Amino acid sequence: MGVLENRIREVNSDRIIRRNLSGLAVFYCFNTHRNVRIWIVWNPRTTTVFPLSVHSQFIHCKILHHGTNLAFHCTFVYASNDPSTRLDLRDALISLRSSVQEWVVLGDFNVIRDSTERISAVLPNLDDILAFNSCILSCGLTDLHSSGCEFTWTNNQDGDDRDWSKLDRAMVNGTWLTSFSLSSVLILPAGVSDHSLVLVSIMPVETRPHRFNFLHYWINMPGYHGLVKDKWSIPATGSSFSKLLMHLRNVREGLRNFHKSHTSGIQKRLSLAKAALDASNLALAGHHTCPILLQHHRDALKF
Repeated sequence: MGVLENRIREVNSDRIIRRNLSGLAVFYCFNTHRNVRIWIVWNPRTTTVFPLSVHSQFIHCKILHHGTNLAFHCTFVYASNDPSTRLDLRDALISLRSSVQEWVVLGDFNVIRDSTERISAVLPNLDDILAFNSCILSCGLTDLHSSGCEFTWTNNQDGDDRDWSKLDRAMVNGTWLTSFSLSSVLILPAGVSDHSLVLVSIMPVETRPHRFNFLHYWINMPGYHGLVKDKWSIPATGSSFSKLLMHLRNVREGLRNFHKSHTSGIQKRLSLAKAALDASNLALAGHHTCPILLQHHRDALKF
């Protein structure tokens, strides 16, 4: 994981690692480039990261995943706001091209590729766009197939002053696409930051069956006891232990269907019900005797 644009001072770094990143490995470089605000964080039990070079606008490394033995080069970028300084980034990235195989370059490039990647009252700088696309072409990179949020950054201003831009992206070379043809990138919502999270997946995540959890409030719900009795009474064959397992599996599948029909998404439904109740209370505050609002309030209380 690359953490960009962090505001951590060198004097506080060890304390933050001990407090918040216990058990994880961290690489940063205050010594040679004090302006590099990039941290690389990984789980040493599953992954090994070999930092290869540090630039004022990126950290380049090789990553090895233990479980699959997959290896690739990764460059975490935090580009300068200054177009002339980004020219140095371009030259440095181009120099890496000949020394990598599977290669992903991701991060905050502080520039868009096309005018459609920005919504703003201010027109984009076409020279910056052309320079960025020239860099991408010279590096032999292409955007990795993405889904999720269209824009990755906002200035969080109000009204017409708000800007939306796609400043963050993940790009890969041809060797990557050949080796990891099913890879993709997901642009997640920004949360408390002004930038979105960029999540690269090398292969589709396999979905596993959900673990069965018994919910104790089922016991007091209508239909529960009859369901358990009916499922347990289904005939089973084999040894006593095999019969017991079959009875338990029948009950489990019955309760899973019971859950889907009656209690699936209960937390979300509770949140929606509370929101409806809060809205009803606010409406009644100014119209205490309105019969329609009173009925809505009674309906909201029923959940």
